[in-house]
Amino acid sequence: MKGDLKTGHLFYLALADKSLSMLKTILVIIGFFFLAFVGYIVSLFMRVGKPVNATLSNSYYHHRWKNKIIYSPMGNWFELGYRELEADPETFTVLSREFAKDKQRVYWKDNVQNVDHTSFTIDEQGTPKDAQNVYYHYDYGDSLHIIKNADAQTYETYKPIKQEWSYYAWGRDKNAIFLNGNKLDVDRATFTVLNATLASDSANIYIIYRDYNQVGGSRAEVQVLKKAAHPGAVPKVISENYVQFGNALVLSNWKVDFSLLTFDKIEAIKIIDERNVVVNETILVSDGERIDGVDISSLEILNREFIKDKQYVFYDRKKITGADVASFTPVYEEYSKDKTHVFYKDQTLTGANPATFTFDYATNIASDGKLRFKDGVVIE
Repeated sequence: MKGDLKTGHLFYLALADKSLSMLKTILVIIGFFFLAFVGYIVSLFMRVGKPVNATLSNSYYHHRWKNKIIYSPMGNWFELGYRELEADPETFTVLSREFAKDKQRVYWKDNVQNVDHTSFTIDEQGTPKDAQNVYYHYDYGDSLHIIKNADAQTYETYKPIKQEWSYYAWGRDKNAIFLNGNKLDVDRATFTVLNATLASDSANIYIIYRDYNQVGGSRAEVQVLKKAAHPGAVPKVISENYVQFGNALVLSNWKVDFSLLTFDKIEAIKIIDERNVVVNETILVSDGERIDGVDISSLEILNREFIKDKQYVFYDRKKITGADVASFTPVYEEYSKDKTHVFYKDQTLTGANPATFTFDYATNIASDGKLRFKDGVVIE
């Protein structure tokens, strides 16, 4: 009996010793992988060294332990990327935030460019050019694009009248005006950008047009389109979208490409907001359309589409017949209501109950609990 106990005791001791040995092995393996993981994380954080030229760019860096140049936009390698360039670190020179060169190559971001290496430079206005060409870079892609017919010796950035309206890249040389790398068919000597959406030369009025229905379009798709003969008067910039030419008022915005209204006389213009102005203290002009019969003293802009005065309510410049001004309220975009009616745009929704009428954003369906509407039409 004692021998059996002794043998069992030795068995459990051997088993415990083996288990301890296995545990030690597991801990060693875990420790190895932990140290490897820590080393990897440290290497990620430590590989980006000092900026090549912090004054000019926060995107080009020396590698911390390799004899390499790193491109990392704004140094945010974790979110925006990281690439080791095949550049010569000894001769690598930063030209601007996104341009650099070494003894053989020119770089835009992390891409080698097909330009004249010897003469390539970035001028004081940030324009890339070499002895033969001026270049433009789009919002996407890997390569610079030659600005066709641009004179590299005289090309310069062209700034609009107001800096806050400088949404796009304007340029000019001794012969022409350019927008986002494209030559414009305008008079070089007299062309002027007036505001965010309008321009003129001695002969014509132009709109600075972009199709907002295009999804993901680039700046290169912006066009300058001829719309009307110049009225002859000196242009007076009213706002970001309105310009006055003597007794004519011109508008271009996201909703209306172009509108030219002529008045017998313009004595005063009052800006209400970017879309609405008052002419001569009595006439409302909304999105380039004259709306007569509006009481300016009681005018109220409810939202993007709805306005009202003490007598009438308007949707998109159209009078909503029968709307009660005092109880009127917008519901959502095209829908509105008063104490007795529900409206879709400027039309009454027959039978809809304003007391229970709501709009569901998830389904784009409006309902009063009994009737349901999709785009103003009753659905089952």
